[in-house]
Amino acid sequence: MSAVAPRQRILDAALQLAIEGGYDALQVRAIAERAGVSSRTIYAHFPSLESLLIVAVADQSGDLYRRFTESPPKGRTPAARVQKLISQLNVTMTANRTLTVALLRALLSGKPDVVQHVRNFSDVLQALLASAIAPHGPTAADRETSEILQSIWFTALIGWATGSDSDDHIAVIMRKASRRLLSE
Repeated sequence: MSAVAPRQRILDAALQLAIEGGYDALQVRAIAERAGVSSRTIYAHFPSLESLLIVAVADQSGDLYRRFTESPPKGRTPAARVQKLISQLNVTMTANRTLTVALLRALLSGKPDVVQHVRNFSDVLQALLASAIAPHGPTAADRETSEILQSIWFTALIGWATGSDSDDHIAVIMRKASRRLLSE
């Protein structure tokens, strides 16, 4: 038996299945088999497959968040810093389209147990954007701007995930939005 705790094996299995086959590959039986647990064990730890995937991705993204907070994007203007942050996020999100699309489907599932995860996702991105706008402490106006930019980025990401927009469309939209909102 593996020395890795069942919860971590479940997270690892779900993440790997999503990477390999996307959202549709997230089947309780497949996760249980790969993790070496029962389906009851999965549901004892996670209320839904969507919640499971979001937690698995969030666990993997912790290093990314620390990197951004420890070394915020550089640039002369708030708009330049926001564009660098978005560029770095886009590289990460588009590097594994299958996983990113699966994550977005989970976030947009509308399931009650996912609501807090969506809030957390939005809060983290808004905090990163606010720190890019004002590295020495954002004002209320900076936080409001980060909320608007976060909504625009998420909308652009959905367009990319559905295939209606190209990889660089997100950057183009965010460049326009940050220039307008941050008066560059």
